Amino acid sequence: MLLSELIAQLPGKPGAGLNGDREITGIEYDPLRIKPGNLFVPINIYTQLDKVELPDGHLFIEQAVGRGAAAVIHDKNVTLPEGVPGIRVTNSREALSRLAAHFFGYPNRSLKLLGVTGTNGKTTTTHILEAIFSESHTFSLTGTLYYKINGVVHGSKDTTPEPTDLHQIFLEMKEAGSEYCAMEVSSHGIDMHRVDGLDFRVGIFTNLSPDHLDYHKTMTHYRDTKLRFFEMLAEQERWGIVNSDDPVGEMFARAAGKNVLTFGMGTEAAVRASNLQMNINQCRYDVETPWGNFPIDSRLIGSYNVYNTLGAIAAALTCGISIEEVRRGAEKAIRVPGRFEFLDAGQDFAVVVDFAHTPDSMENVLKLARSLTQERVITLFGCGGDRDPIKRPQMGRVAEHYSDLIIMTADNPRNESLDRIMGHIRQGLLGIVPTVEIADRAEAVAHAIGEARPGDLVLLLGKGHETSQTIGNQSLPYNDRQCALSCLGRVDN
Repeated sequence: MLLSELIAQLPGKPGAGLNGDREITGIEYDPLRIKPGNLFVPINIYTQLDKVELPDGHLFIEQAVGRGAAAVIHDKNVTLPEGVPGIRVTNSREALSRLAAHFFGYPNRSLKLLGVTGTNGKTTTTHILEAIFSESHTFSLTGTLYYKINGVVHGSKDTTPEPTDLHQIFLEMKEAGSEYCAMEVSSHGIDMHRVDGLDFRVGIFTNLSPDHLDYHKTMTHYRDTKLRFFEMLAEQERWGIVNSDDPVGEMFARAAGKNVLTFGMGTEAAVRASNLQMNINQCRYDVETPWGNFPIDSRLIGSYNVYNTLGAIAAALTCGISIEEVRRGAEKAIRVPGRFEFLDAGQDFAVVVDFAHTPDSMENVLKLARSLTQERVITLFGCGGDRDPIKRPQMGRVAEHYSDLIIMTADNPRNESLDRIMGHIRQGLLGIVPTVEIADRAEAVAHAIGEARPGDLVLLLGKGHETSQTIGNQSLPYNDRQCALSCLGRVDN
């Protein structure tokens, strides 16, 4: 594709007076992935899974050109090597979104997009949507764990991928014949213009609680960023599916405009759960909707998973999925890696791996754990380094309130002192529950399992599905699930 065709998609005609056109073989924001003929768009790279950050891609323009970049789109005063055209724009991220969509031929327009935003529950909700919609439709999803096309899993590094990665994924979904795509819409993804220009069929708001304040600085900015997604839905006259039991649910309902459907357990919710009964294996309840009522017998336990299921049900109903298909899909044995995942090696106590890494998600998981055993709850957790320190003492308080033994350990300390991180957690402890600090996470897991007695429940929190531990600038192989199974006497392949 010609450079002139690409920059014609940008507002303000930034390429006016461009001296010489050239063929562009691809668009890239990562200087290390540049190939000859690529258009380089420098941005600040922030990835939640690889934990690799690049504060300013403009500092790597020379390196990108050295690898073969044919032109550069930039939003700062820079000096380019001779013979390499540079096009100045107001915002590189906004430009990247427009350019990627056009370069890949707008593949998103062939998909019916279902967006899920909120602090917790996004991943589980997309998997419930997959279970429901795949009853009668081809279905894909993208999010924190991976992206999946018609049931086939592919690796991914961002909850909401950068535009070039995202539109490449959309193209793969289109070529595979997918009809629907459920997409986790993170606050980073919204703020960084990764979802600009996408036409969503429906958007789901799960809940809001403190998270990512290292990036957003205030809860107001965090909330308002997510509200922008619902304002986008209103502009497109699409459905906004809102958890009306959440304290800010009313704000999201207003932002969504006229097409709003609420869900929850309160009497005012349009899609409502009642008569909840739960044990360690199943969760039963009745669902009341404007389309009709029906019972659900779900394998996803915990009240928070009732909310996740209700949100998915509400979205499916607005898309014309029948009640029978909704019920069958919601009752499938849905496995979400690292989300309250039981590990069974024949032991006489329970071991659960969960991704919970915020005060709210920890409380949800610990409440559920407390309800499932009459014996002790042993909680292992840590807090990420170089991230929001405000939530650390809050997580300590939650752990102490529901646990009988606490084991504090590392959870991606990155370049921050582990002693400092644990010191912040200790600020929330009253000293009423035995607490052990073990820096090495594998040793901490072994200690937790070694302490367990018959009937106890051991919670390994924070890493869930993750397969690495980031210490300093190194990403080292590590997985809670494999570590725990090894301690239990079975190596899982």
